[in-house]
Amino acid sequence: MIKIGINGFGRIGRVFFRINLLHNDYQIVAINELDPDIDNLAYLLKYDSTYGKLTKNEVLSINDSLFVDNRKVKIYCKENINDVPWEEHDIDVIIDASGIYNNVKLSRHLIEQNRIKKVIVTHSPKDGIDITLMKGVNDEKYDKNKHHIISSSICDANAITPFFYLINQHFPIEMGEITTLHPWLSYQNLLDGNLSSISSPGHFWKDYALGRNSTMSLIPKKTTLISAMSKVLPEAGNILDAMSFRIPTSIVSAADGTFILKKRATLDEIVQIIHNYCKSNPDVLRYEQKSLVSIDYMANEDAAVIDGRWLKIINQSMLKFVLWYDNEWGYAKRAYNMVNFII
Repeated sequence: MIKIGINGFGRIGRVFFRINLLHNDYQIVAINELDPDIDNLAYLLKYDSTYGKLTKNEVLSINDSLFVDNRKVKIYCKENINDVPWEEHDIDVIIDASGIYNNVKLSRHLIEQNRIKKVIVTHSPKDGIDITLMKGVNDEKYDKNKHHIISSSICDANAITPFFYLINQHFPIEMGEITTLHPWLSYQNLLDGNLSSISSPGHFWKDYALGRNSTMSLIPKKTTLISAMSKVLPEAGNILDAMSFRIPTSIVSAADGTFILKKRATLDEIVQIIHNYCKSNPDVLRYEQKSLVSIDYMANEDAAVIDGRWLKIINQSMLKFVLWYDNEWGYAKRAYNMVNFII
């Protein structure tokens, strides 16, 4: 069984762990987390306000380890990823869910010293990675012999890039605009406050609106969606624009977008290519026509669900779409699926 180490036991790290409890594909043997309170780590894994209590799994903290269903997981509290003795646990893949850019650079030493085989980075760093990989989009570009530090990009890009790729393949896109609706994140404020109070590694926003109460307003903001998509499909950066709203909900994002197509299309043609893609790429895109709301997609494991109710072709050249995606569970599942693919 593939052995996994998790670097950073925040939202994505813990969700990754929970997904493995459901699917049991890997053996998670070590976690590195700056918080030295192991009792608290056990508590946060056991009780989750979004996904509920682990009712079928026993979670204990004993000395320097977690014991989950009697399986030991050693806990380290190192600031730098390469200070952890991953090799002592025969770890194959590290899931770097810390969000800290410096760990991307430091993980190169782990590869060069043959201490581990691969690192999956759960964000989209500006450099330091070998490839950004998305299932159903650029799988064929993966080279096991030269791609060792791999980015799983960001949640929004994982949801939207496959849909963009699919449409652009069959009906080339001239231009497009996308608005994402994304739940609050931990670096936002519960009450209006200074922007400087935001304390999340990797975030250096200068928009004062992000210092406002995150539970009362829709907060418009810039997004890194297009730059993240461009690392997988460079053409996206030339024809797409995007913005985002932070919304006062705790989970599940949506993307509302429009593509202008270079050639005429019918809705039936669009739906047909979607169905064909979904059959060939299970767990990436799914087509749904039920009258559902955002919370109904919580813990959904697809990269995105296309809401058929709002899929429209206007004047045979303008495609309107709405996508739903769980920005934690669905995104963590992308990294989870990637492990087997890259080893």
